[in-house]
Amino acid sequence: MPIDPKKLAVSRLAQHLADGYYSFLTAHYVAVNPVSINALPPVETKVIGQNPVTVVGHAPTGEIKRKDGTVHTIDLRHYLDLLREDQSLQDRFIRNWAIAALLTLGDELNRKSNKYFDRAPILEFVYHLRNGVAHGNRFNITKEGRQRLSKYPAHNRDAAVKSTLGTVFEITADQTGTVLFDFIGAADVIDVLQSVEIHLSQ
Repeated sequence: MPIDPKKLAVSRLAQHLADGYYSFLTAHYVAVNPVSINALPPVETKVIGQNPVTVVGHAPTGEIKRKDGTVHTIDLRHYLDLLREDQSLQDRFIRNWAIAALLTLGDELNRKSNKYFDRAPILEFVYHLRNGVAHGNRFNITKEGRQRLSKYPAHNRDAAVKSTLGTVFEITADQTGTVLFDFIGAADVIDVLQSVEIHLSQ
């Protein structure tokens, strides 16, 4: 039986988000490694007389483009050092990708043409995770959310991808607390993304 193209599109999105998170985490590991500074282009030097001197303002830089074509110029060495030395920045860095992935997938699942498809527990799990991260990264199950949970459970019990320990996460009507990373961790988000990909591609 052919796969519904709408399901397949969301399945591919989930896979793309999981791959993106892996790539993002790989870049993070490289960035926080102390030897990564050696991968940057060298500071520009000039020879004046017999002595090489550093040209001020010519450290390795990168650019972030604005809509109008102008750019923010960033000092790569400075921000690489900052990321490596600031643990709270690293934590936010990793959390923000997970938040963006859950928001993106949840919004796509909620499109008028999709409406969470068959409302499988793994898809409902995404629904409640997405709402939690969208509202201050905290669970706040509303009356509507409790009614939804009574009809459509939200868990990863039957998910295709779980930790090697088989840890089960379930969102209940009285769920409270922080979503990321108290309730689930970064790798658990990847498990959810991959489970959605597999579920929707069958």
